[in-house]
Amino acid sequence: MGEPETTPPAAAAAADAPPRVLTDALKADIRDAYAKLQANTPGFSTRRSQSQMIALVSRALATSGGIGIAEAPTGVGKSLAYMTAGVPIALATKKKLVISTGTVALQSQLVERDIPAFLKATGIEATVALAKGRTRYLCTRNAAELHGESSQTGMFGDAPLGADEGGDYEAQLYDRPLAPHEADAARRLLEAHADRLWDGDLDTAPEPVSPALRSRITTPASSCAGRRCSFAQQCPVLKSRNTVREAQIIVTNHALLLSSLSLGDAENSQPLLAAPADMLLVLDEGHHIASVAIDQGAARLPLGDMARRVSRLQILIAGAYRLADKDKIGTLLPNEAIELATRVAKALKAFRLEIDAVWRPEPDDRDPMWRAVNGRLPDAWLPAIEEIGEDTRALFNWIHAAQSLVARSKQDDPARERLQRSLGMALEMVEQQHALWSGWRREDRDGQPPFARWVTATRDGDLVCHCSPVSAAQVLRQLLWKDVDSVVMTSATLTGGGNFQSFAIDTGLPDHAEMASLPSPFDLRKQAQLIVPNFPVTPDDREGHPKAIAEYLVRELDWKKGSMVLFTSRWKMEKVAELLPASRRAQVQMQTSTNKSQVVAEHLKRVAAKDGSVLFGLNSFGEGLDLPGEACTTVVITQVPFAVPTDPQTSTLSEWLEGRGLNAFNLIAVPHALRTLTQFAGRLIRTSSDTGRVIILDSRLISRRYGKTILDALPPFERVIG
Repeated sequence: MGEPETTPPAAAAAADAPPRVLTDALKADIRDAYAKLQANTPGFSTRRSQSQMIALVSRALATSGGIGIAEAPTGVGKSLAYMTAGVPIALATKKKLVISTGTVALQSQLVERDIPAFLKATGIEATVALAKGRTRYLCTRNAAELHGESSQTGMFGDAPLGADEGGDYEAQLYDRPLAPHEADAARRLLEAHADRLWDGDLDTAPEPVSPALRSRITTPASSCAGRRCSFAQQCPVLKSRNTVREAQIIVTNHALLLSSLSLGDAENSQPLLAAPADMLLVLDEGHHIASVAIDQGAARLPLGDMARRVSRLQILIAGAYRLADKDKIGTLLPNEAIELATRVAKALKAFRLEIDAVWRPEPDDRDPMWRAVNGRLPDAWLPAIEEIGEDTRALFNWIHAAQSLVARSKQDDPARERLQRSLGMALEMVEQQHALWSGWRREDRDGQPPFARWVTATRDGDLVCHCSPVSAAQVLRQLLWKDVDSVVMTSATLTGGGNFQSFAIDTGLPDHAEMASLPSPFDLRKQAQLIVPNFPVTPDDREGHPKAIAEYLVRELDWKKGSMVLFTSRWKMEKVAELLPASRRAQVQMQTSTNKSQVVAEHLKRVAAKDGSVLFGLNSFGEGLDLPGEACTTVVITQVPFAVPTDPQTSTLSEWLEGRGLNAFNLIAVPHALRTLTQFAGRLIRTSSDTGRVIILDSRLISRRYGKTILDALPPFERVIG
């Protein structure tokens, strides 16, 4: 937060080291690994595109500052390619191979199947760990305290604050106490962990974990006492962190990767994954990284909710001075710190009047939103934004100072731990506000896209302020391309028909990056058809398009086999299902918000029994789902998946591009739609023996000028157009 940049010791040491190059010894290690992989993997087939990818990955990861970009369709064997090159290079150079993915499914596949199989086949010995965020793990301290207060008048209840230094500070920051069944679930989770029946990973929890319960039984970094916690010896987070730090191969997700590169990990002054200079990074499912980077730089602030939360800080502030036994914390006396929090709370409430003067949501608007044109906020708001931004920064600095002071306190008892935890929660809360006001106060740089700035209204009437970068380029330049030793990015969909221009702009890719769009190892023209019929209704006909889809499916699908129908909206998916005859509706397995794996398992069971089954799904079913053979012989795509035109980030970026005389639709909407369509089409052909059809029920691909661009760039299936 405004502090001068310093060079970490590891980075400084790396800067003094001679640059790495791909030596003959490394080439020999990679060839040896590949030969053993071939010899010891049943059914292994040599694929030219996989060999090309191994060579590209080798050049990138063995070179200081190397960057390799590989678009590799289904069947290339991406994970084996980057492991064949990456693992020998990492072990030989004593660096860490970090593999980051966009989905939990691929992380599990890598850790549980792909990496162990690779190590076994090659005879290479290496330690492997899966890195997850803290909120994926049970905090045994929080769960124990909750279990110890069965009346819920302790940690999460309604006890009066400040009764003593160990008073219930957290209760004032939560919206509601836990329900009795949630408290019971927390008790059972704690018992399962204590009995060593469960390792504390909430992704495999033996009990359902509601969002409210998760927030109570997990702890963010800002609230964690680390090694000083009385529960440190049994902490699932600390055990996981130790495993990750000792591992030679680390699998993680894009969000945690960018967060660790941005913030590091303060515990023991060690990085969470690896120092950037010691990291050989592979970004699998790399087409997700830009959106994750944008989310990383975004901030939101619900005015009414935050005003209430800040107003509750007064007793926490008093408790901090009492436990620290200091006249001043930072530069503030107790009454000055309390007055500062009061001022921020009042300013948050008052800012609503500033918004009301410009925008009031229409009562019948389903998704009310006001957006600043070109990211420029009204001049009348700027004085209030400046004032509240300064006060929020001062409050953030005070809480940070108070937490540091309490953490250094020699008083090693529950009161200090509880106060440190509460200050951590408050720090996260105020940091969120500080990020929003910083984004609203910052001056957009000339020649670069502006931040998107907008306001939404919640169903309960609160107003939420938002800001977000509209391009990932600047974030990725700072975090990836500048500091990480070497990077490989791969996915089946990075380009628009082999053209990396849009991708390079989106990600700020350096000029020296080596890029390759690899051919499919399958004979796609013989194995599949791409069918675009002269569909009678366009997707913008809200009632007519679902009706026409339902009629087409009844008439054209082979209901005795396995098929998939992909939608861009849940409403349309449910509407089409509703319009099907009852006999056909009974054969549909529809994606739900709860358990994707159960839906897919039921589909596979029905197909295996020769009953026929049709999956209805949204975007997440259109990516990463592996349904070979009879499980999926037809993929129906109900419309071209253009980005929502009212999306505030897209709208702001489009305005900026149009203002520079560029065609935003061609530069944003078409490449996005093409990448998503390619992912959807990729569900069909998973092996060299698969056959089938991809059908797109969107006649705009025939009637509009952009249609030919999209069709020409899709996989080279046999075309049946019109």
